[in-house]
Amino acid sequence: MDFIIEFLPRIFDGFLVTIQVTFFGVIMGLALAIPLAIGDLYGGKIVSTIIKFYVEFFRGSALVAQLFIFYFSIPTLLNIRIDWFTVGLVAFTLNSAAYQKGYIKGAMESVYEDQMTAALSIGLSKVQAIIYVVLPQSLRIVIPAWSNEFCSLAKSTAALLTIGGKDLTAAGRTMASQTWRILESYTFIALIYFLWITTVMKALDILYNKVKIPGLEVSA
Repeated sequence: MDFIIEFLPRIFDGFLVTIQVTFFGVIMGLALAIPLAIGDLYGGKIVSTIIKFYVEFFRGSALVAQLFIFYFSIPTLLNIRIDWFTVGLVAFTLNSAAYQKGYIKGAMESVYEDQMTAALSIGLSKVQAIIYVVLPQSLRIVIPAWSNEFCSLAKSTAALLTIGGKDLTAAGRTMASQTWRILESYTFIALIYFLWITTVMKALDILYNKVKIPGLEVSA
């Protein structure tokens, strides 16, 4: 396995790219998914229709096709140049937000009726009730689904390879192509993905067990 040591710097750099795109995509996707979920629930028919179109596009089309649109089509139409890293951040954020919107909406609906009634009865406005009562509980309930989204997105970052991205999978391809140790190279890359994703998933399970709401537990 001496050849792996030789490629460790490139593997490390690729792993950092994968981590950055994953965490940015999931966290910024969450930040975008919250207003999308609120808009779908309370924004009226027009807003809800626009949001549903956005969600269906990103959930119903291939991730690689989305990357191609942002990397090739949009820059050509606008006569601008966008680097692959920026395209990855934008595409994964928008894609993740589409999935997370559904998780958050479902969690909000699970606590909405009773909690809203209670909040209004103590003098809170509807907006205050959503911000201070419904949403905080919903974000605790959604942690198991959110962890699944992290797992899915972390593996999906390998699609960056199709637009020249220098992520972890790309580092593995380079190592395999230059050494012809294909099985060992990709097994090592797969092991890194496995250890990393498993560690984060276990951490999120611990977090959920600490903050879960009695009576509203969700199987992680």
